[in-house]
Amino acid sequence: METLAPSKGFKLKLAGMPDTSVIRLTRPATVGVSAQDIPHIRPKLLVKEKEAVKTGTPLFCDKRDPAIQYLSPGTGTVKQICFGARRRLLEVVIALDSMDDFVEFGPVTSADLVQLPDQELIDRLKQGGVWQSLRQLPARDTADSGTAPPLIIVCLNGNDLFSPHPGQVLENNIPQFEFGLAVLKRFCDRIIVAARTSSMEQLNPVRHLITHQVSDTYPAWNPGAILYHIKEKPEENTAWYIHVQDLLHLARFLKTGRYPVETMVTVTRGDDKKPHMIARRGAPIPLLAGNFPAGSLITTGRFNGRKVDPDTHLGFFETTLNILPDTPEDEMFGFLRPGLNKPTVSRAFLSCLIDREVQLDGTLHGEERACINCSYCEDICPVDLMPSFIMKALHGDDIEEALELGLLDCCRCGLCSFTCPSKIELTRILSQGMDTHHKDKQG
Repeated sequence: METLAPSKGFKLKLAGMPDTSVIRLTRPATVGVSAQDIPHIRPKLLVKEKEAVKTGTPLFCDKRDPAIQYLSPGTGTVKQICFGARRRLLEVVIALDSMDDFVEFGPVTSADLVQLPDQELIDRLKQGGVWQSLRQLPARDTADSGTAPPLIIVCLNGNDLFSPHPGQVLENNIPQFEFGLAVLKRFCDRIIVAARTSSMEQLNPVRHLITHQVSDTYPAWNPGAILYHIKEKPEENTAWYIHVQDLLHLARFLKTGRYPVETMVTVTRGDDKKPHMIARRGAPIPLLAGNFPAGSLITTGRFNGRKVDPDTHLGFFETTLNILPDTPEDEMFGFLRPGLNKPTVSRAFLSCLIDREVQLDGTLHGEERACINCSYCEDICPVDLMPSFIMKALHGDDIEEALELGLLDCCRCGLCSFTCPSKIELTRILSQGMDTHHKDKQG
């Protein structure tokens, strides 16, 4: 087992670590299949409102490859199809019946897996709505089934600091995990299985399958950061990756022939430690979040998640909700106060000298200003980029310079935006540059 310990990243202690106990939530009245957290998708609807659907019925597909389908995680009636600006599909909402009626795809045994032709396996995974769980770097788009990956990274920890603990996710699911790894080996011989150091104690049953142990410095376990520190040649930049829950969904689908409908979710809110929750995929946000103060900011990641509307449903890839308090009042003479409870990457507040948990909130604590070339973003970047220089190249429409400065190595962790004293959304700017470059390459 190799050890990866990047010297840069986020090392503050944040309040809100979920409890390791697990509860199962009640069956919700509705579920939603969201297209908002699926990068680069061009969705095409396959159902209409008031149409009856089974568990596993295709709701929409990707126009770029219609074989890649997104299936209903429940049996019921299409209650609502929500659109955003320019008629962009946001989510398809299903009003659930009391019982599930599954679309049967037919199970695949371990013996069948060995004999199944590659294309037939790919077609089955696409038809079953699980192929898109395999994603390809650097754009994080759905993996290209027409090319063989140089390596596949299996991330046992999610993107967020407080994502579901892999020990809880894998409990009683080790056979499915091993089966999932066997499926991945059909596409590539080099499989990287990475886990955080703090998770290793609960991962003893699968320790022999873990190839890399990464430090607890965020975002060392991000697939982009892992690839940056292990890659040996440029061809490896197109590596595939998959998170452990998605790998289990893929394995369950093949072994049972049914679309998997449950996932494990964590919710963090200040010092209130909530347990891990087993919920229906696409569960409504109010069911997961419970009661929270008006004006709270709900995100799917402390540093790189999206802002969530409380009246919607959890996204396709999302497994974490962070509820941050909103404190819009200006702080009188805040720049003169010692800041004992304020998170800081620099040494601007005394909290940098105190070893205790701090709480983030939903305010900007200032307004956007011009870049001052402070190099804070460079000092914290886990993949050794200079985000401010890349930003300036993108603002000047000089994509070639941005690429030379390492734009495609960006792992979209969000730390450059978090640490920027000028409040510049560096992560958003770099992400948009990467997405535009990917779109131009696709034509």
